[in-house]
Amino acid sequence: MKLLLAFLFAGLTSVALFSQNYHPSIHETQLNEYNALGNATADYYESIPNNDLVVYPKSNCTLNKVVYGWHPYWIGSAYQNYQWDLLSHFSFFSYEVNAADGQPNSTHGWSTSAAVDSALASGNTKVTLCVTLFSNHTTFFSSATAEQTLITNLINLVQSRGAHGVNIDFEGLPSSQTTNFANFMVNLSNQMHAAIPNSEVSTVLYAVDWNGVFDFSIMEPYVDHYIIMGYGYYYNGSSTAGPTDPLYHFGSSYNYTLSRSITYYLDIGCPKEKLVLGLPNYGYEWSTSSLSVPSSTTASGTARTFSYVKNNTSGNYSTANHNWEQDSYTDIYAFNNGTNKQCLISLDSAWRKRLEHVNRTGIAGIGIWALGYDNGYTELWQAMDDYLTDCYSDPCSGTIHDFGGPTRNYYNDEDYTWTIAPPGATSIDFNFTMFDVEANYDYLYIYDGPDDTYPQISGSPFTGTNSPGSFTSSTGAVTFRFYSDGLTVTPGFLADYSCSTLAPPTANFDVSQLLVCQGDSIQLSNLSSGADSYDWSVSSGGISSPTDSMPYLYPSSSGNYTISLTATNAAGSDQQSQTVFIQVNQPPVANATVSDTMLSLPSAIAYFTNNSSNAASNYWDFGDGTTSTDQSPWHEYSSTGVYDVLLIVSNDACADDTMNFTITVGAASIGESQIELVKIFPNPFESLIQIQSNLKIEEVKLVDQSGREIPLRIIESENNYQIQLNNVTSGNYLLQIKTEQGIVLRKIQKN
Repeated sequence: MKLLLAFLFAGLTSVALFSQNYHPSIHETQLNEYNALGNATADYYESIPNNDLVVYPKSNCTLNKVVYGWHPYWIGSAYQNYQWDLLSHFSFFSYEVNAADGQPNSTHGWSTSAAVDSALASGNTKVTLCVTLFSNHTTFFSSATAEQTLITNLINLVQSRGAHGVNIDFEGLPSSQTTNFANFMVNLSNQMHAAIPNSEVSTVLYAVDWNGVFDFSIMEPYVDHYIIMGYGYYYNGSSTAGPTDPLYHFGSSYNYTLSRSITYYLDIGCPKEKLVLGLPNYGYEWSTSSLSVPSSTTASGTARTFSYVKNNTSGNYSTANHNWEQDSYTDIYAFNNGTNKQCLISLDSAWRKRLEHVNRTGIAGIGIWALGYDNGYTELWQAMDDYLTDCYSDPCSGTIHDFGGPTRNYYNDEDYTWTIAPPGATSIDFNFTMFDVEANYDYLYIYDGPDDTYPQISGSPFTGTNSPGSFTSSTGAVTFRFYSDGLTVTPGFLADYSCSTLAPPTANFDVSQLLVCQGDSIQLSNLSSGADSYDWSVSSGGISSPTDSMPYLYPSSSGNYTISLTATNAAGSDQQSQTVFIQVNQPPVANATVSDTMLSLPSAIAYFTNNSSNAASNYWDFGDGTTSTDQSPWHEYSSTGVYDVLLIVSNDACADDTMNFTITVGAASIGESQIELVKIFPNPFESLIQIQSNLKIEEVKLVDQSGREIPLRIIESENNYQIQLNNVTSGNYLLQIKTEQGIVLRKIQKN
């Protein structure tokens, strides 16, 4: 494909002379030349393989500017290298209008083009049909039938393709057709929008509107976009070799530039949010009288595409032959291949400066003539990724100047507002090295913040030679507004800047408490650095205040909790997440019973049954100076008195709970008669204990000091019970004997 395009461009000439006489643009010239070659359909050129396929990863950024690319039918399979995620509009070139009746002379394969198919399949790019009319405008606008036929055809062609609209490229319009053209655009827009909801209608604007043919007072608000054909400022027949798209002044006399064109159209009523700056992927190579810049030309120029220049970097377009023109921001190659030659073109850095200018002016975006002229290279796509998406950011240091460029006068009728806000900047130092604007008519306003609602710095607005000098902002952003009236222009201003930056924060936190009582909270420990705001979230439960530095977490139940913290400052944000297991305990509830609260000596034994819930530990205070941590202990009192018994139950997370008993121990009781009726021996014992009773025994239990019941094997004979206890360990035990008259408690001891 490079060889094919190089061959076809070798003889390509474009005449776009800026005078009040019309000269064909590169759109018209190229269309005529490729039509003359025959096989003038997209299908033919798309059948030629693209041998320069490149892999360009999908952008992680989102396009936030218009990128309107024209796809001439002869570009063929170069569309396979288009980065659809960075292309908002794809315009197929073209439907050639027959001025007499509005019918197409040709649509060049619109209905079957694989490039159109691919654009539609991208899901990202809007597809339009470019409509060209380069002559016989009076004939066309004199026929309402021709106009309506064209409108009807366009609606049908867009609908049949599932496309999104049209782009009108009517060039060479005389001033006598200003109103007719504007009314046609309104009529077309209304019918297209009604027939195809959310469709778009746009028109080209000339780099220089010599005849004043664009009446925005009529076309607004109906037309969706206006695209400046920002090329041909210097043309193939120019007497001086110059850039086809000077961003600012080039040379000392000719003063039409991209910057001036934008200002002109904004000043006559084009909405900023609809204005698109078309940029070329080509330049011109001339034979020149010398290798100095600028130089007069000795022959007509030949168009050279971006890829043509890149393909010849080891030849005439080498680094040794390269120069940088700092006023117009243009790449220049000067060489002698038997004849002095100069080629002026916008390559990587120049392209980026133009995109920066689009951002500074706040217009809608860019157009490209033509897609595919950079086939096999990704530099221009990368520039668009960097400047025309939400990933764009101002550098921390750089230079600012007025809209006439760094060394030349600005233009009349400028009114631009832009902001310098490097990521992470805490302040910005500015040093104005030059300041000269028309006193009391042209002004530079400087705001200490990200927009013009912030306070102006001391001395603002500045006019005449009253320079801002050097100053430091109190924030990480500074906003400028420059205004010039319609009469006198001067050199303007130039300043360097550098910012002080803030490092992005580091998010970090700790959850040291992983055990909590039901209804209680856990304070999260924020260990982040460099942050000035926080945002917490949790997978379940609740957060006391998600934006607090150290909020409280309220877990609802035991389980895994994913906790996330986003820490933010002016430089960015950082996030950390942790998944932790949190145990949520229920509060303990003390609950117990005692065998009897009225005891008598000599066998004053109280047996406690603990029915507490959610307790991990128990503490008994029997009121006589002795304690126990057993769950259900028994206790023998040795003295008469009234004893306050306290039970404290605890777990690891919740507050303790308590319960109290009052035990009265007397010298004797009615139960003493049972002592004689129930005899236990021997006591202490070795392995066997006997019970003799004149009362009927209903049940016998043996518990150890902790209240644990020990299984018994009882041999019963008349009024005599033998219990084998050779398997129990030495110590004190409580023997409970339930008789027909009550319970007898005896402490027994195994040696």
